[in-house]
Amino acid sequence: MKVVITRPAEKGKDFSNLLEKNGFETVILPTLELVFKKAQINLENYSWIVFTSPRGIEGFFRNLDLEDAKKVLTKKIGTIGTETAKEFERTFGKAVDVIPQQYTAENLLEALQKQVKNGEKVLVPTTPSTRDVLKEGLNADLVFVYSSEEPANIPEKLTELEKLVISENSQDKKVILTFTSGLTAKNFFKHCSPEFLEILKKQYIVSIGPITKKNVDSFGFDSLMPEKNYTVEAMVPVIKALNI
Repeated sequence: MKVVITRPAEKGKDFSNLLEKNGFETVILPTLELVFKKAQINLENYSWIVFTSPRGIEGFFRNLDLEDAKKVLTKKIGTIGTETAKEFERTFGKAVDVIPQQYTAENLLEALQKQVKNGEKVLVPTTPSTRDVLKEGLNADLVFVYSSEEPANIPEKLTELEKLVISENSQDKKVILTFTSGLTAKNFFKHCSPEFLEILKKQYIVSIGPITKKNVDSFGFDSLMPEKNYTVEAMVPVIKALNI
């Protein structure tokens, strides 16, 4: 079966390699482009640094000099899930202090509220499109270290995809679409014609977690998702179960 990957190109290749090892053909159709930004970061003000994606870690690291990188090792660290935690540990060589059992901003907030003491300030390196869950729940400061831009070629790519899906369906094969954030879904579906949306409702749709599922399903779908760990690795068994 063919699996459509809507992640940004570089991360899409990683997901593609993972799926191809499990016997799938992949179509990489990025609906986001990552643009890293320069930012002024004063680490002296913060006891905690919290990350909601691996991209936040990369964008944050790009803004640090050697002395700032050393200061990070003295801070307490929270991450939204294991994928982000692994990226932090690879980058800084330090273990993460807080990872929620379920990988959503709401669960991360709940876990941090049990750990962050009165007077401790929290910094969240992120993107302008982030939700305000941590900002409002922890009175955290946000610093924008990357942005998620919409590729100009999405309509052209969707025209090609529609032809592919119709061809697969003519051979009694379905296509699996995957979405790893609400924004990847919004940028995809807003360019689909009503006719293509109806075709897609007969395919399989897999979302990475509940927030993404909510965005996907708002376009008239009932997407599947992992039961617990909201990572691309956890999406693989869901996708494999559809390969019948």
